[in-house]
Amino acid sequence: MAVALSVPLFVSLGFWQLHRAEEKRALMEQREQRLGGPVLSAETPAWATEANRYARVELAGEFDAEHQFLLDNQMFNQQAGYLALTPLHIDGRQEAVLVNRGWLPVGKDRSHLPDLAIKQTKARLVGIIDKLPGVGFQLKGADIPSPGWPAVVQVANAERLSERLGYRLLPYQVLLLPDATEAYARDWKPPSFHPETSQGYALQWFSFALVASILYGWHGFKPRG
Repeated sequence: MAVALSVPLFVSLGFWQLHRAEEKRALMEQREQRLGGPVLSAETPAWATEANRYARVELAGEFDAEHQFLLDNQMFNQQAGYLALTPLHIDGRQEAVLVNRGWLPVGKDRSHLPDLAIKQTKARLVGIIDKLPGVGFQLKGADIPSPGWPAVVQVANAERLSERLGYRLLPYQVLLLPDATEAYARDWKPPSFHPETSQGYALQWFSFALVASILYGWHGFKPRG
């Protein structure tokens, strides 16, 4: 009985993984299309939205160099470090956006934070619109910044960071392009979509269903006695 019930389950999981593979492939195509599309501007209505994720945007404004965040637990070339998230007050707009200036190493002593000095706070830049970095599992309080500046935070939550700053942040970040100034190590690789991984999982589930069917047929119709 258990084997008979497991076969439909394995088949449904296999088709679900195939659906996931198609979703990942669509996201990869979407990313390439938007990166190659026209550069948006701050005047574009609601540019910081999911509909414009991975598109490039040109912004002009002023960095809030006195109030920056260090996003902890970030790996680069197998080394631990931070991502520098700097608020940019956009010219002609009431809100600000976090500009991801790249990765810095932790250093030998975590009590001494990296220097995030900015030589020129007035900026005109082009970057990639993206979601703020997320985590699979979030501990309570991980989105609360540490005291002082720069403030260290484990999870970048736009609402929590806005509360700390005292002004509104847009819910998306802007990734500085490789040739930008006032930046650190950057290698904005595509997200790990890997549709072939989901296809492999689908093959496994279908294999389980086939084996379960064979076992059910063998034991269910085997002559007794």
